[in-house]
Amino acid sequence: MPIEGSLREFALTDIFQLLHLSRKTGELKILREPSGTRGLVIFNRGAVVGASLDEASPRLGYMLLNAGKITEADLHRADQLYSEDPSRSWIDIFRLMEVVEASEMERFVRFLVEEYAYEILGWKDGAFSFGEREIDDAECVTLIPVELILMEGARRADEMSALATTIESPSAVPRLSERAGEGGVLDLAPEDWEVFGRVDGMSDVKSIAWTLGRTEVEVSKIVSRLAELGLVEIGDEEEIARTRPPHEVSLDRAEELIERDEVPEARRQIESVLKRHPDEPRAHLLRARVLEQSGDWLGATEAYERTLGIDPLAAEARQRLGLVRLKLGDIDGAAREWTAYLRMVPEAGDRRRVERAISAARELQAVLSEIDGRENP
Repeated sequence: MPIEGSLREFALTDIFQLLHLSRKTGELKILREPSGTRGLVIFNRGAVVGASLDEASPRLGYMLLNAGKITEADLHRADQLYSEDPSRSWIDIFRLMEVVEASEMERFVRFLVEEYAYEILGWKDGAFSFGEREIDDAECVTLIPVELILMEGARRADEMSALATTIESPSAVPRLSERAGEGGVLDLAPEDWEVFGRVDGMSDVKSIAWTLGRTEVEVSKIVSRLAELGLVEIGDEEEIARTRPPHEVSLDRAEELIERDEVPEARRQIESVLKRHPDEPRAHLLRARVLEQSGDWLGATEAYERTLGIDPLAAEARQRLGLVRLKLGDIDGAAREWTAYLRMVPEAGDRRRVERAISAARELQAVLSEIDGRENP
């Protein structure tokens, strides 16, 4: 018989304790409201053996990268494998790649499962459902006693409540203070610089922690310390929403990440927007740029075409589609796209350069036809 209910009526700490004491085996599904985020915790005889969130970001990858266990190229490869099959977990992907020794992976996977469990335990609104079922060995990625999770969760809550500058939740958004540059040379610890360098007025504590592969509590403590030094101020998602729509802020952030060649995090931001705004042309345009930057010319072609299908006047999509067609060897298609681009933007600042590209494409097409004619009379 399933155990289910509302998080307003039953605290998840009590549910964890119940499943531990009754030595249950099965999966606990949690739906957080109003965000719609889904969490999953797997129990085997009352112990936590796995956990996950429906996130597109390779949190495990960032942890491995910041620990020096993998390279940027490995992270890009993992992101590519995930895009090919999003049903696979990041744990499975990195194990399949065999870029980290098994013992090291075990340590990082345990840490990741713990972080998911702590985050889920903090959810106060939504619904849960536990169903008993057999658990495969492959699903038992670690083994953590529930008592340890509950004790650590309580300790973290105490640490958060004791911060000098209150961080209400992981959705708190640090931004640079107007006084940040007034004190001359800053004397900060390396971990403080690491977090300070990620403060952009748009990323919340949670996303900074994910990107750096640190816990939300660690980042919250550092942000609180930076706030005490007068270097940052604390805002929240509601404050951002009063100025610009959240999805536009996310796309601004994604564009910056693309410029910095931080493709996996940019992809996460874009996919998050597309879940909520599937017909947002700018999101499809940025997705096309990410695919193009990753060398997926066919995927980029489809994404640019989707952009133009939603917004036929998206001039940048038309111009870049021409370039991608050229990379695919479609010279005639490239010339057509660029010609259409010039019709769309007759006063384009790069008009002369695009005209030269069209002429070069036509000339190359003519030369290739001549060669082909001689070889095949």
